[in-house]
Amino acid sequence: MKLIGSLPKTLITCCLGICGLTMTVSESYADPFPVVSDRLDASTELSLRNSTTNSMDGWRGGWKLSQISPAMIDPAEEARWPSVLIRGTGGRNNPLRRQLERVYTDDEVYIGFRFVYEPDRVVGKPDPEFFVLWLDRTQGSDRAVHNSGIPNIGVHLADRGPSKGQNVFMLRFGNGQTAWSQSKLEPGKTYRLITRLSKEKSGERNDYTKMELWINPEPESHDNPNLNISRQTGIHQFNWVGFSTGVKTEREDRIRVGDLVFSSSWNEAYDFLHASGPDAHGKPSKPRVVWKETVDFKRDIYPLLENRCFECHAGEFPDSGYRLDVRSELLGHSTGHALVVPGNSRNNPLLKALTSSSDTQRMPPDGEPLSEKQIALVTAWIEQGLAWDDKLLPEPKVESEHWAFQQVVRPEVPQTEDRKQDNPIDAFLAAQREDLGLIASSEADRRTQIRRVYLNALGLPPTEEETEAFLQDRSPNAYAKLVDKLLASPHAGERTARMWLDLVRWGESEGHQHDIPRPFAWRYRDYVIDSFNNNKPYDQFLKEQLAGDELTSEKDQSVIATGFLASARISGNQMDKGLQRTDIMFDIVDNTASALLGLTMECAQCHNHKFEPISQRDYYRFLAFFSRGQLGNIRLQDSKNPPAKEISQWFSQGSYNFYLREAKKLRIDPAEYPAHTWGYYSPATGREDLEYLPVVNRSPLPYLPDLLKQTDTHILVRGDVNSPGLRVESGWPAVLGTTPSELTPTPRQALSKWLGSRENPLVARVWVNRLWQMYFGQGIVATSSDFGTHGSQPSHPELLDWLAAELMENSWNTRHIQRLILTSDAYRQSAQYNAHNHEIDPENVHLWRWPQRRLQAEAIRDSLLVVTGELNRQVGGPSVAPHRDEQELRRTIYLSQRRSELPDVMQMFDAPEAIRSCPSRETSTVALQPLYLLNNPFVVKRAQTLADQIREAAGEDRSLQIELAFSRILGRAPTQREAERCLTMLQMPEKDQAVEQRKLTQLLHSLMNLNEFVYLP
Repeated sequence: MKLIGSLPKTLITCCLGICGLTMTVSESYADPFPVVSDRLDASTELSLRNSTTNSMDGWRGGWKLSQISPAMIDPAEEARWPSVLIRGTGGRNNPLRRQLERVYTDDEVYIGFRFVYEPDRVVGKPDPEFFVLWLDRTQGSDRAVHNSGIPNIGVHLADRGPSKGQNVFMLRFGNGQTAWSQSKLEPGKTYRLITRLSKEKSGERNDYTKMELWINPEPESHDNPNLNISRQTGIHQFNWVGFSTGVKTEREDRIRVGDLVFSSSWNEAYDFLHASGPDAHGKPSKPRVVWKETVDFKRDIYPLLENRCFECHAGEFPDSGYRLDVRSELLGHSTGHALVVPGNSRNNPLLKALTSSSDTQRMPPDGEPLSEKQIALVTAWIEQGLAWDDKLLPEPKVESEHWAFQQVVRPEVPQTEDRKQDNPIDAFLAAQREDLGLIASSEADRRTQIRRVYLNALGLPPTEEETEAFLQDRSPNAYAKLVDKLLASPHAGERTARMWLDLVRWGESEGHQHDIPRPFAWRYRDYVIDSFNNNKPYDQFLKEQLAGDELTSEKDQSVIATGFLASARISGNQMDKGLQRTDIMFDIVDNTASALLGLTMECAQCHNHKFEPISQRDYYRFLAFFSRGQLGNIRLQDSKNPPAKEISQWFSQGSYNFYLREAKKLRIDPAEYPAHTWGYYSPATGREDLEYLPVVNRSPLPYLPDLLKQTDTHILVRGDVNSPGLRVESGWPAVLGTTPSELTPTPRQALSKWLGSRENPLVARVWVNRLWQMYFGQGIVATSSDFGTHGSQPSHPELLDWLAAELMENSWNTRHIQRLILTSDAYRQSAQYNAHNHEIDPENVHLWRWPQRRLQAEAIRDSLLVVTGELNRQVGGPSVAPHRDEQELRRTIYLSQRRSELPDVMQMFDAPEAIRSCPSRETSTVALQPLYLLNNPFVVKRAQTLADQIREAAGEDRSLQIELAFSRILGRAPTQREAERCLTMLQMPEKDQAVEQRKLTQLLHSLMNLNEFVYLP
């Protein structure tokens, strides 16, 4: 045989022919090549990309998935069925394909695989089906037909012969080169197919022209194929293998595949398909030691796990990331990555790790490998169903003693020894100061109070008339009336909205490299402003933003509210649509959890959270609330559409022209758009009367409503979009409460109801803390978007809970909480320094004095316009492009907010870039900031305008000019020293008349650059 093995096949054939001998299929000699196989089980790595650099076991790279409808790992309820699931799309699709390491030109190759066509879930007459395995030189696209001359093996609806009109097994090299069997497809039955692909004329450059098919063969049937086709025109080589579905493969069709093998021998292919498990090369093998007794977990398995595994694989936060001390974790409950499948020890990750020949991959990493007897014991334990002792290793309860995860309980308002506090806020603060020996500062003067509350509540300074009116009102409740007036002002909604827009990372463009404008995103900004101006209950505010496309009341406004979810960025440069969509979903989940729950859930994208009691399962259950929807342009029904030409006034000319060019490439005419908003819509649960309109982006995410309706959410193993694990249903983190088995009327509405419920421990705390931070500069919890175990402890926990309870018990009335804060003594106190207090509380955590801080970017610019009286106080409407700023002079919140072209003042004074949620703005101090205020044409123009106004009012009276300058800019009169120095400057003689005229402008410009002007007093 050694001699024969060394001779060319053609020579052997000739010699046998001379002797009058022939060779059967099974006996015919083929140059042997190594078996190439893949079990395609639950441990298989699937990917939307294919590496062309890594070769392993006969393959080059891993499995590549279709972007249309990818195959996925989905362990079947029927244990004997394969784990890889392929679903139909109603169109041509190549859901799974892989490159072989070598290019096959062999005279014959045996290909085997196993598959199951799941029974129809809809009862009715059988419908046409199509499913094939193909072999080709290239992978082709997701929709490539792999037909002409390409070997196809599978099932199809016969169009001729005795089986016409039946779903039968077939072989083909193309539509006109098809052989139909009489073996009908039986849904639910497991099929093992072996195909011999051969060349009737030997030679590397000759074509494959013949195929023979065995359907569920017996060992003795190797000479009796069920079907054959010969003398066809095919390709002469192949390097890729894949599976295809077609038009007749409907969306409801589910096909499972497994056990793929390439061999030079029929027997090897047969043995592989019927083996209990392959060795590392895919060939069947039997363990040298077999454990035949019933495995007792406590006696046999637990000591082994405890001694060799638990050091790294046990406890709440295991070093490895995998737990072996919890049965559900072995099954992949929280990570989606099943380490074992009970009853099936074939090729599972746990045994792979225990038996690996690699010193770096074998477990346990230290000490001797497990013995053959121990391996046999673990194998038997898995095969016998993974028995467990719940008393010895109980399923851990998902709970936490962390303060933020406990339900809000309303505390008693403390009584202090010195005096009774009218405002409960002051009672809580005074009680803590009293315990620490701190002395509260005295009340600030009335000018300071009005300037502070105007700038803080409205983001605008008071005018001279407003200041004077307050100073003249000597009634005991003058300040309380002022607060009520300000909170009722439409400008209060603009101020609070700016804080909210920071949280939701709102912008008027797609973000990323191209940052294409979203022309009608401004509608969401106006919705937020109107909601706060109308004092909309916070729970209703959240419901509209999370489920507005499902609500029938306030139709247009509720749809516009979904801009909260739609504020996510979209990369127009991402060609991988699965990754593009997943990135959007991640953005939505991370932002929603951060803004509403004050939790950092990002870590759980890839693994169970290292610090918080949040699992990967929790993360993807939360993602499932949003996975059946998509961002885009949603048509409105009761809103008017501005003329298309006006859109050019909302963005810079360059960005608008870019938008038009990209629209033209997509054959979209913005002028033909009906009234719409940028929002979020789910065709699965949203209103049926809503219409999704095309989106302008370099490479838009395709809108496929039928697929969205059927979208299931899977845990992504290690956060890889190409490695879907266990399927999950919608739910919130288990540590925050049990998710009902039925989420009615829809999952997102159920989510919003839970967020606004008394049982939710976080939402009310997080919101009142944000309001506190907006007015005092720092929240009671300093990490306002991290209420988790690694966030800051609350400085006043009882006060925080009292405010949260007060919010909920007053119908989630935001304005009620704002009024309590603004009317407190703590808010009205002076910023006077006290050395004794500073020694005890240097950070002023307990608010023994007013915490001064710089105004935000918007307030600085808007204050300049109030000082000159030029501010356009119109509320709402489309944004203003940079080139129209000087003509419009609107509040900064209405300036165009393209992410890559934020207004200058926002870039200079630490406004967020709208890339991720911003819970608190940084405050930097850099040289460019005073240079901006000194040299920016907008600021200079304001000083010139104010100089003209003061000259008109005061003439050449220098003293009156100075008095008016201080009153208009700083809201107070100058001190004697300030007046003298200013007068000296103005009266200094100048030979140049132009310089003389500029003196007043320079004085005013200097006052606009004072810290006093840009800081809260």
